[in-house]
Amino acid sequence: MTHYIGPRLSAVAELLDYPILLTGFFRDHFTRHFASTATIEQDSLKHLIWKDGERSAILIESVHRWDPRTTGLRPAILISRNSMKNRRAGIGDLKQTPGVDMQGNQHFLTMWVGSHTLFCLGGTGAQAEALATEVRRELTEFARRILETFCLLRFQVVEVGPISELEESTENFVVPVTVGWASQERWQLLQQAPRLKRIALSHLLDA
Repeated sequence: MTHYIGPRLSAVAELLDYPILLTGFFRDHFTRHFASTATIEQDSLKHLIWKDGERSAILIESVHRWDPRTTGLRPAILISRNSMKNRRAGIGDLKQTPGVDMQGNQHFLTMWVGSHTLFCLGGTGAQAEALATEVRRELTEFARRILETFCLLRFQVVEVGPISELEESTENFVVPVTVGWASQERWQLLQQAPRLKRIALSHLLDA
């Protein structure tokens, strides 16, 4: 069975926003997963072959690019980024070991915790459940590889929600699969060029 997991992040990619990278990864991964019957695990879903364009049997897209008027009764996996929360790793985000190097530069570290939800849509309740199972199993089995690829601190499926009717259509059902993740952000302040020296405080004092 063939599966695809991308290479580790490059130095440039690490500067991008993790939510954007993960949204793009989820879409890329599942379009590849549903591009061949060889990679689809459940027999009931093997006819849902993804193709680029409107002739695709399944829609896989960011929820922001989804138009329910053009989707019709096609099954779909819609990807949505949820809120992010900041968790400090130390007092004032100052790194603990060590916070200051031999040159006097301060090193900082902070953590971001967030999640994505993949909404699995089906024309019947059974199809929506089957899609959610396929998504859940795929992300659970490759969680370690995804964590290493994106240099994350945490990555796992945290919840599979209840099945419900889609509000935009009485003929579609949806099951949400939520994935939690955590990343860290590092930076340092160089002593030889402190930015605060550029601020003209005299203008503030004269105001």
